[in-house]
Amino acid sequence: MSNQSGQYLDLIYSSPASGTAKNTFTSEVKINDTAGMGATPILLPEFWLPNGGVGRGIHIIARGILSSTGTPTFTITCRIGAEGSTSAAIVLGTAALTTGSGVTNQIWQLEGDVILKTLAAAGANSTAIGTGLFISSGTANKIDPAYGGGATPGTVATVDHSIANYINLNAACSASAAGNSIQVQQLVILGL
Repeated sequence: MSNQSGQYLDLIYSSPASGTAKNTFTSEVKINDTAGMGATPILLPEFWLPNGGVGRGIHIIARGILSSTGTPTFTITCRIGAEGSTSAAIVLGTAALTTGSGVTNQIWQLEGDVILKTLAAAGANSTAIGTGLFISSGTANKIDPAYGGGATPGTVATVDHSIANYINLNAACSASAAGNSIQVQQLVILGL
């Protein structure tokens, strides 16, 4: 399939199932869990190499719901690396996002692109740029940026194209409570 600019898009991953809702946590946890959604999306080794790799990328679309008691913050990260990792390279990440007080099942969406900027030798770290948006009526700003590395300009200098890179969608919450919950209900990964 091609988009309006004539670029071709390849479906890498789409899950018809929802992740398991997470609550009572503060440390970063994987929300696209295998118990709820099945297999974790993966970029096979050398995914970035066709046509020299530079300019090749992925488009990430994640949607779900969140709830809160009080006004805790949620930090959302999309990492590539080992399966289930909460420490691998952040290719899209938000700052701590303050929720509204007493929010229930508010829709959220994280969408962005991760584009390879420099290609290193196998086993070395290539550089990518990740930019996108987090949108939710349940957060204070309603629209927030999402960047590679979690900060502008979105540079991620630790991408190893020669390994299998799993796409882990994670969240952390500032306050552990049963009413502070987040769930991913749709995850789509497209190759650019």
